[in-house]
Amino acid sequence: MHEMQQLRLALRLPSDHYDLVAPHQERELIAYTPNQAKNWHVLNREVARDTLSRWVDQPDVYVTPNEFFNWRLIKNAAALNALYVDIDAHDGEDVMYQVELALSALEHARIPEPNCIVYTGRGAHLYWLIERTDARALPRWQACQRHLVKICNGDRMSADATRVLRVVGTVNSKADGFRVRAEPIHVKRHDFDWLADQILPHTRAEIRDLRATRAARQLDYLSPKTQGKPYGSIYERWALVYRDLHAIVAHNWPGAPVEDGQRDTVLFHMANALSWFTLSEALEAEVESVARQITPSLSAEQARSYCSSVARRARETADSGREQRYRYKRETLYEQLAPLIPDDLLPNLRAIIPDDLAADRKRDRDRESKRRTRAAAGVMARDDYIAQGEEKRDQAHVLRRQGLTVRAIAETMGISVGAVSGYLKTPPKDEQCSKCVGLV
Repeated sequence: MHEMQQLRLALRLPSDHYDLVAPHQERELIAYTPNQAKNWHVLNREVARDTLSRWVDQPDVYVTPNEFFNWRLIKNAAALNALYVDIDAHDGEDVMYQVELALSALEHARIPEPNCIVYTGRGAHLYWLIERTDARALPRWQACQRHLVKICNGDRMSADATRVLRVVGTVNSKADGFRVRAEPIHVKRHDFDWLADQILPHTRAEIRDLRATRAARQLDYLSPKTQGKPYGSIYERWALVYRDLHAIVAHNWPGAPVEDGQRDTVLFHMANALSWFTLSEALEAEVESVARQITPSLSAEQARSYCSSVARRARETADSGREQRYRYKRETLYEQLAPLIPDDLLPNLRAIIPDDLAADRKRDRDRESKRRTRAAAGVMARDDYIAQGEEKRDQAHVLRRQGLTVRAIAETMGISVGAVSGYLKTPPKDEQCSKCVGLV
């Protein structure tokens, strides 16, 4: 039994690394190979494991533990597969000693030990494996990352969801050809919500977020599973704002830069939306990436300067724990961006919409919620009730044509004589249709 467990925990090859981190991959992993002719690789689930398996003993191979829609940007995040901490040991520090300090700190904080430790030659990566989790959990995932990094004294930038990490069974050319190796601890993947509850210290701000998350879960239980619903936690709301902004840009400037007259407004609101679900340390890099897409004429320095107040408020929020980020109401965002939103675009937007459309959608949600509540209570829907009545009416007419009396029809159908009489007063559906076209 012990030997089988050790076999299951074998972690020597890049394919083993894939099996450990992303065995249930659905969307794309992003790999980085700076020493190959092609640096970046978008790996779908059909090719990911096979591609990684070919890079045994290749120098400097990195891959994202998390999944994305085609590219490694926060806005493209699809699923979360692991929590991780990067422990650096660049100045001659003893890596094993740094890892032992981190494990001791985790034990003292009563946080579950990692699933495995990957030694990279100039440091180590600690991995906590989680069941594949929808990217809408990103704000809480980032809260866990920040806390783990703090406890383990890790690299603050490793808390980024788009991070690429070295692959087991490849070589670190910056560490005298060190072959990246792993020390497995256990293979059981954690439920993310359970693990987050063990990690987070539950400060006042986090309790507020937990309540919002629980409320969103209850809403998920009561409502149909739809993508991009405009309710839930505040972080989900800003993710929808960000997606809407990209939809507005794609509609108005397909494949072209945003016009100068609208550039500052669009970029500012994109940066502000990002500040709500991106680590403050990674925010400027995300803003620069967005600016390269929509306003390539702007330099990185110009993009940062245009959004400097957003970045400053995000840092102040992270440092003080007091909310400093810009909050814009739905109606304010729509008022500022309405000139860029034609009527044919509105059906594709979820968060930047006018009052009348917001009211219509709320009315539809309330109507659907009421329908589900009535169905759960056993109350028949009106359409079903009418259809059932029409079916009984037609059955009564069929039996009447067969020569049965009203009383015999009532006994056969298990209904009252009065009900049968009522059904027979209305012609069956086929006769009604015939009359409509003048055939009877």
